Amino acid sequence: MLISKIQQFNISTGYIQNGIRSCKFRDARYNFSPLDNDTFVKSDDGNNIDRMPHRNVSFLGGIANVSNAFETKFTKVFFKKLLREGIPDAYSDIILIPNEDIDALKSLGVLKKKSSIAIKYLKPYRDNMFPVEKEVFSLLETLSKKNPDLTLQELIQLKYKNAEQSLINHQSKVLNKISQMSKVLPKNEFLEVRKLLQSSYNKMFIPEPLPENRFGRKDFIYGLRSISIADPKMKQKMLDVASLLPQSADSAHAFIVKYSQPYKIVHNKNGEIVKIPRDSEEIGLRLLMPSVGTDDHIHPQKAFRAEEAARRSGDESAQNLSRLKVSILTSKYMNELKSDTPIDDFINSQNADIPANIQAQIAKLIEIADRWCRCGNFSMVDTLCDYIKVLQKEFELRSSKVKIDLGNFEERIPVIKEKVKNFKDLRQAKRTRMKKCGHADNCHKDQYVEKDGRIVENRKVLKHSSRFQQ
Repeated sequence: MLISKIQQFNISTGYIQNGIRSCKFRDARYNFSPLDNDTFVKSDDGNNIDRMPHRNVSFLGGIANVSNAFETKFTKVFFKKLLREGIPDAYSDIILIPNEDIDALKSLGVLKKKSSIAIKYLKPYRDNMFPVEKEVFSLLETLSKKNPDLTLQELIQLKYKNAEQSLINHQSKVLNKISQMSKVLPKNEFLEVRKLLQSSYNKMFIPEPLPENRFGRKDFIYGLRSISIADPKMKQKMLDVASLLPQSADSAHAFIVKYSQPYKIVHNKNGEIVKIPRDSEEIGLRLLMPSVGTDDHIHPQKAFRAEEAARRSGDESAQNLSRLKVSILTSKYMNELKSDTPIDDFINSQNADIPANIQAQIAKLIEIADRWCRCGNFSMVDTLCDYIKVLQKEFELRSSKVKIDLGNFEERIPVIKEKVKNFKDLRQAKRTRMKKCGHADNCHKDQYVEKDGRIVENRKVLKHSSRFQQ
């Protein structure tokens, strides 16, 4: 069970009281078929899931137009339950935040209140934050001690001037480097780049600009990409330098300047500019959202679709590839950073020791499996054992850098499976005895037939249905 960071809230004091969150879940029971078949079979009727007509809802909320054996076996409920156990990010060293905690903060509305209350609710998540977010939070926490009645937005605005100056200095260094690089370009190309740079300098040094008139990193990179440069290698080098322009994800100064603004600019469907006010809740949630747990496909879906197309066209080399779209728990930030990059390429591009972080998550999953087994949570531990084995095989197939070590857990899996089987047999035997004794069945049918042939309503359904049908 998770020791929740948000359990009980007293609105008068804004105090968090830790408690144990207890949840019960319904979930379909599946027998895990051998990985060689890459299918999962439902235990009650033995039908192949791949022939089921319904569409599956993915963990991220998207709808797949084709049946997905992996998502059917390892459901949204399964991943949510794992996140409540404090799972470490597979690609970084932080502990993932369940999205349910974000929803709880929103419903309580505490981040909109004065900073002394908001900080109390954010503080338990300090170690879950990425470095930039942690730096900003520490700054807000220090300011709140001197100004407890100010909101988070009012606090961050106190640091706007200093942050803006540091941000401009950083931006200027990057633009100056691009300016130096542009001198070797042909005259017409040099003038185009110079024009873009001059426009950017003008925006940077406008005193107290409105959000729509500020220098924008994305706009500059888009403008540079739009310039026709004959030498593709030089253009790519300039774009690589431009990518070093600070942004709120990697610079505390950029974070402060961005969220000090009174509103943000978006464009609606008609291309019209819409001003959306920024507030303290947005700032508080922004500190947490990069650490929210999501599931990332180990093998990019784009590559998976290409393999599936090759397989259907008869390509022999694609026949033995994995047909499971296996996903692993990671943070929203790292998921977006990886995007459609193959796992080994992503590992090479990062400074973090991703193979070690993946192994740390596997170790945590094994720890959870052992605990669930001791607690008698046999239905979930059965699924978790299967998931750990699926992860091990997927990395074996897809990566030359990640080698999953299960230790002696692999030898204990048959013992766990036997306990699960015994548990299910005992439960079924109990149900059979209850039926023979005349107890109501828990199948919740709407009607049942008496011995004299009368059809009557199931009173057990009537008793319990009001909770769900009102």
